[in-house]
Amino acid sequence: MAFFFGPRALNAVVGPILVALVVGYVQLKRTSHPNLTVSAPSVGFREDEATITLDFSAPDPFAGRVSLGLADGLEHSGESVETSIGETEIEYDVRLAQRGEQSIGPVRIVAEDVFGLFRRTFTHQVRETILVFPRIHPVDGMKTVSALEESLGVSARREFDQLREYQRGDPLRDVHWKSSAKRPADDLLIKEFETEEERQQIEITAEADGGRVDTVADAAASIASAMLDVGISVGLRTPESRIPPDFGDTQQTDILTLLAHMESGRVHDRERGQADIVIRGQTAREDAEIQFAGRTVAFNEFAFETRGSPPSARADGGVDDRVDVTDENGDLR
Repeated sequence: MAFFFGPRALNAVVGPILVALVVGYVQLKRTSHPNLTVSAPSVGFREDEATITLDFSAPDPFAGRVSLGLADGLEHSGESVETSIGETEIEYDVRLAQRGEQSIGPVRIVAEDVFGLFRRTFTHQVRETILVFPRIHPVDGMKTVSALEESLGVSARREFDQLREYQRGDPLRDVHWKSSAKRPADDLLIKEFETEEERQQIEITAEADGGRVDTVADAAASIASAMLDVGISVGLRTPESRIPPDFGDTQQTDILTLLAHMESGRVHDRERGQADIVIRGQTAREDAEIQFAGRTVAFNEFAFETRGSPPSARADGGVDDRVDVTDENGDLR
């Protein structure tokens, strides 16, 4: 019995264990801090989903458990992921739950030795953000313009005037594709319309009580986008700031950005009185109220009964839009 349980037998058992522990410790100690590249959309719309991709690179790949921290306005399962760091990408599907600038990170990696006795944690303080715009509900732009035309004397660009050369910033929906195709060097021609500039301008004021800001921001974003889409110059005032009236995709992005940061509060009475449309959200009412020309209607009277998905955001912060095809007179086909 002494032979089996003597010092030599004990060394034969303990020796390999100590070697394994030392190897595991040294292996973790020598593991270098992995590099991380984060890919995520720069903008999105509230209640949409977005994909965040983590791509690690390391001289010597190792097994680790990855966890992703997110701002309160971004939601995901919260579960950590076991993976081979340096060999595979990790994708997280997150829900854009709140408007505003939503931060991504930190990202933590926990590496363990094979026995689970030693751990080493690597942390990346990520600086990526997603700007979450209000949700855009489908609104009948021409129906809205018709109501405003009757009440405020505003009209959309309907009467074709002439063609001119494309200038930077012109909306693609005004390109006359048939005539442009006949020109050399792919020069584009733009349709111009006869409507007077001052009759194409609308000032919107948006204000909300606490708890109704999302409702008002959604309504303002939807109506402003619909008006811009049919050629109306739109300006916006919130309790925080004002954007003067203008046309185009850049104006839409500026308006959506202002609404993304909108907070509860009221606009001064004098400034509210200068608006053509006032969009208000009151605690006692679930839907936003639209006020214009002495009338007050609920936002759902402007929106389609079936509120579908909003348009997708482009990487440059604009909103995807269809290109209209026209005949030689500038009319839609």
